[in-house]
Amino acid sequence: MGSRFWNVPVHGLRLLVAGTLIAILVVGFSSVISASSTGSEDARDAFAKAQQHQSKGDVRSARIELMNAIKADPQWASARIFQAEILLGLSDGIGAQAELERALELGTTPSEIRHLFGHAFQLQGKWNKAKEQLFASDILPKNQAYAARITGRMALETGDDDLASGAFDRAIALEPGNSDLWVDIARFRAGSGDQAGAIEAVDEAFALQPENVRALQYKGELLRFQFGLGAALPWFERGLQIDPNHVPLLIEYAATLGDMGRMKDMLIVARKVVSLDGQNARAFFLQAVLAARAEKYDLARVLMQKTEGQLDDVPAVLLVQGVIEHGQGNYHAAIDRFTRLVSLQPNNHQAQNMLARSLYLAGNANEVVKTLWSQVNNSGADSYALWQVARALEALDKRQEASAILNRAAHHNIGSKRAFAPEVPIDILRADVGREPDNARAVIPYIRALYVNGSFDEAYAQAKRLQASNPGASDAHILVADTAIARGDYEEALSALENARKIRFSEPVMLRLIDVLRAKGAMQESGEVLAQYLAYNPNNIAGLRWMAYAHLETGNWTVALGILENLRKRIGYNDALIMAGLAQAYTELGRVQKAISAGRIAYDVQPSSPVVTHLYGRALLADETRNQDAIDLLEKAVAIVPENANYRQSLANARLVVARRTNKTGS
Repeated sequence: MGSRFWNVPVHGLRLLVAGTLIAILVVGFSSVISASSTGSEDARDAFAKAQQHQSKGDVRSARIELMNAIKADPQWASARIFQAEILLGLSDGIGAQAELERALELGTTPSEIRHLFGHAFQLQGKWNKAKEQLFASDILPKNQAYAARITGRMALETGDDDLASGAFDRAIALEPGNSDLWVDIARFRAGSGDQAGAIEAVDEAFALQPENVRALQYKGELLRFQFGLGAALPWFERGLQIDPNHVPLLIEYAATLGDMGRMKDMLIVARKVVSLDGQNARAFFLQAVLAARAEKYDLARVLMQKTEGQLDDVPAVLLVQGVIEHGQGNYHAAIDRFTRLVSLQPNNHQAQNMLARSLYLAGNANEVVKTLWSQVNNSGADSYALWQVARALEALDKRQEASAILNRAAHHNIGSKRAFAPEVPIDILRADVGREPDNARAVIPYIRALYVNGSFDEAYAQAKRLQASNPGASDAHILVADTAIARGDYEEALSALENARKIRFSEPVMLRLIDVLRAKGAMQESGEVLAQYLAYNPNNIAGLRWMAYAHLETGNWTVALGILENLRKRIGYNDALIMAGLAQAYTELGRVQKAISAGRIAYDVQPSSPVVTHLYGRALLADETRNQDAIDLLEKAVAIVPENANYRQSLANARLVVARRTNKTGS
């Protein structure tokens, strides 16, 4: 068996002959072949029931019936092959391989099931063995489209874009009506940055087979990526109506529910996954996330241990592992996890901030500065990063530098974060672009370097060229917007952001749209953009922050207070703007002591902030026993930003109020 099967002629994908075009339904038929047994009556009855279950999308029931068929007639190879197909659909490569090997022992011709063997090895990550089967020259014509599709999947997993492109092109030529193929193509296009092409492909998959659960799942994933969490739920729920026990779909559904804050619903779904697949690492991970958020770190650790290390290289898992260690005071272990995460995602601000916090608590202030320095040297650095660097500099007795950082934090640049500054010198980047002017991976860092250097016109020209050649990539439109904003061209920026929004309505796009619309004075439109974004992303911190500020601006104090208190519970007391906003809302609602308490916390975090100083001063003014303290703070706010008319008016009004109080007391 071994020599007859494994020693086969192997050629490149380009040498596969173009076989006869045969449409093969993915659902409803198995690769039934002749073998030593034609199946007993009981086996055939169970086999027929399995086909019925499969046609309805119930592959788990089909698997059980095929177990009955095999038990009734262990020598029937067709049942073994059908069972292998079902197991492949359940992503069980090991189980499928075992059934296929048994089919070979029962007399199945190797060429008839090479495509299935290739799929089984692909699921196991055995790339070389998968290629031996998928590139073999004796694959039957009717199975070549299947083999090409699985080759494309394998290439996606190994990062071989050229092989993936060629494989999918061949699969389209052989079997253009295969819905699953178009789902795979959608994933390939999305991974290549072509979001618009991915949407087009998954729509084709859905049109070909509206009941295809994989198509429904990926449509939901794309809409989640494009518009936000809530947009995915109807598609996931439709898929679960068809197949309530589809584990990959259940996992995506649970993860989305969790991200939306629907933790109880997420837990129910995750536990269902465990009941269906007791070894599912992602289901245990999702439960660990819930435990960590509730600060039940012991439980979170136990749940993470149940993943058995299967997800240890996944960024989100590293983040949660770090949070668990940090929460239990194991700062050095937390540093290890966060360091690995930052190495995988060097532009992940949350990871950098968590690493810096663990480093600080472990007594390594110097490393805090190193970790956050690139972040704080970019525009739009968040106040928490600036605050951490300032505190670390103070610990290093560099108080003047710390003061400068705190002064930057005082400006509260909460809008869009511009492009990261590349670490490679601009001359090298320019040379790279000269050699490969159409390579986005070379052009994007060059645009960012031009932007950071202040060469906005040249950066804009390069960004427009990139946009023209990549109309389906959201990031290309965002780069045009950033460079246009730097040139003061808000109309061009708005046009680019609308294009980006059609492809993916992400947080960076939302923040930039709000920036541009507010700069144009279009306050109502900016509010509409924010409302649309929050409709799909109801727990997004940046969106809720802006919503709270909008309600503060319009005097909706109670609504603003509710949003800000929710944010405070989620992110703590170290965000000076959140606490200052609470001080303002409590002041206007007449809850003076609450206002003063919130204002004092904000001021402790950022005493050089004019916003914080001003709102804390107003809170103190509401307490008739703190007149001079209030005047001192309001004067400080004006001294920091003397051109701010609102601050000057607040100071003038405060002086009148204090004078009246003094006269009243004297009389």
